[in-house]
Amino acid sequence: MKKMKIQVFGSGCPTCKMLYERVSKVAKEMDTNQEVEYITDITKMVELGAMSSPVFAIDNQIITAGKMPGEQEIKEAIIERLK
Repeated sequence: MKKMKIQVFGSGCPTCKMLYERVSKVAKEMDTNQEVEYITDITKMVELGAMSSPVFAIDNQIITAGKMPGEQEIKEAIIERLK
């Protein structure tokens, strides 16, 4: 299976942590064997081009920023990247 870098960027606030938990749960349920990285370094988030958190990214490509995607949206983004 293709290896990808799944990332959640945030300041460490409850919403950011919730997104990390949600993305981790979906990745685990999908049995992708992908590690989800939680990055609290705001400079890295800005370098990525995101101006609001939380940010869900795959392979340094922003999927969502400033909102909480649902589990289905997360799953679809992962499936799309696995193609």
